[in-house]
Amino acid sequence: MAADKERKTLEERNQMSDLERLRHSCAHVMATAIARLWPDAQFSAGPPVEGGFYYDVDLSHRISPDDFPAIEAEMKKVVKENQVFEREVISREQAMEMAQSGRLAALGERDTPSIFKIDLLEGIPDGEEISIFKNGDFWDLCAGPHVGRTGNCKAFKLMKLAGAYWRGDSNNAMLQRIYGTAWTHEKELKTYLTQLEEAEKRDHR
Repeated sequence: MAADKERKTLEERNQMSDLERLRHSCAHVMATAIARLWPDAQFSAGPPVEGGFYYDVDLSHRISPDDFPAIEAEMKKVVKENQVFEREVISREQAMEMAQSGRLAALGERDTPSIFKIDLLEGIPDGEEISIFKNGDFWDLCAGPHVGRTGNCKAFKLMKLAGAYWRGDSNNAMLQRIYGTAWTHEKELKTYLTQLEEAEKRDHR
């Protein structure tokens, strides 16, 4: 399946650039903010991509660009809290227990399991180390790597929305994909946004 092909090995993950690491961390900051606003959110995967990051989410609320200011405001709170990204290696059994209790990609245990995390866990090869990353109350099944703290993720902006089938399969659930961009410094973010604006103007001409 598509997602399996995209699945990075631990070695590939460890070769992430500093900017990719920052963007991946920013995806977790965004997920933390969304989980605070809509606790029923079910997250699947949130990788860094060219120009930024995304996270796919299944949610009863239909997110629109009108929600971006509220999500960004909550993200800024998470950044200001300067939470440590803490890695913890756990057994497959522990991970499955957490997923079954709804604890993964969430702020606490829930009435419903973390369905996508169960699916992802089942795809991790036998013998591969399983880890979770914690920032504050948000715990996620994740191999990392991340920056040291949420406070590093200051220069970001939510960009657009798309639909995406889980694992790229039209027989699976359609998820909401939220794209953002993140940079090391605010100045780089502003330059990037200006370049996008200029490119859009040229396209309209």
